[in-house]
Amino acid sequence: MTTFTVRKAKRATALDRWVSFNSRPVAISALYLLTRISRVLKVPGLGLLVSDAGVMRQILMDGEHFSKTAPGGTSDLWDPVLRGPGLLNMSGEEHLDLKRKLTPLFSAKYLEDAIGAAVRGETDRLAARLLNGEAVDIVKSIEVTAARVICTLSGYDLENTEESALLEQLERARGLMRFVKLTTKRLSDEQAEIAKRELADLHRSIHEAFDSDRAGTIPNTLKGFGLSKHDTTSVITALVIAGTETVLSHLPRFTALLLRSGYLGELDSESDLDAVVQEGLRVTVPTPVMLRGLKSPHQVQGRKVKPGDRVMLATIFACQRLGYFDPTRTMPKEYRHIWFGAGVHMCIGLPLAGLEIESYLKMFIEVNQQRPIRLERAIIRRGTLTAGYRELVISCPIS
Repeated sequence: MTTFTVRKAKRATALDRWVSFNSRPVAISALYLLTRISRVLKVPGLGLLVSDAGVMRQILMDGEHFSKTAPGGTSDLWDPVLRGPGLLNMSGEEHLDLKRKLTPLFSAKYLEDAIGAAVRGETDRLAARLLNGEAVDIVKSIEVTAARVICTLSGYDLENTEESALLEQLERARGLMRFVKLTTKRLSDEQAEIAKRELADLHRSIHEAFDSDRAGTIPNTLKGFGLSKHDTTSVITALVIAGTETVLSHLPRFTALLLRSGYLGELDSESDLDAVVQEGLRVTVPTPVMLRGLKSPHQVQGRKVKPGDRVMLATIFACQRLGYFDPTRTMPKEYRHIWFGAGVHMCIGLPLAGLEIESYLKMFIEVNQQRPIRLERAIIRRGTLTAGYRELVISCPIS
């Protein structure tokens, strides 16, 4: 069984950074060079670029000066698509009130009851195929899982829906990201209309589950929390937008890190899986950049910023400063969960992402203990905002 070494971990990390570079070579290279000039830098036409984890956390925690809803924040981008409150486009008391209403939805027990079966249906199938000696594309498997999750969120009856139909909704949802570049401040009217059409089937399913009071569905649960149909649709749409590419980008890269570094061979049922998951997220940084606007004039490390300025939090480069993939390292507090935000704007979907990631990790551990998993082939996905693999083939050869 392959064992973990520093040399292999450094190589695995370097290869993962190559995946990031290839997602947007020009933009990533430019941002990298700028962050090497200073960790807090004003860039004409771009805004304030921050790549220091400590400063980033201070900004995320400072609701007095910084906001998603101020000009330059994420609400500029997603308001036309969400067309209602969806956390991605909210701040202040209304944001806190909605988050309080949604908190029960993201308890470990509720997620296990509502989403667990949708995830395990695919991880169980993948484990069986691996132990049968098949070479499998982990990217395709994770796409099926993501499709099952977004359709579960939207009220689909998975038992009576063909896999091809689920995957079609996934492709429509992830297609929204093709409109977004690092320099994109808002979607055009045409892009917003296309996005609404892409989400139309998901929205119809949400409305049907909401109107029919279909027990056990997420839309019906949100209705029970006191949300209107319009707000329920906005919240689920935000979860789909924020969560789909996060998991599709991260899980194949996390798999490659575990196999190339040899760390999968170090894990068993008694291992601290949370530390491994957090370190994997820290290295892959599924949210490479976060945006904030200014509510009032302020200074960040001596740089003056004012309303109308855009603040770009380059999470990808802040996290890279900590070094190579090493789950045995104690995570400094300024880094913990920074890729999912901080404070009141900590991503509420973190437990959902954690459920999907841990489900795959536990399955990998169980399979690897029976027969070592081997990485056979990796093909990088290029020209996308979120870095990832187009194909990542693994196997457990029967000797």
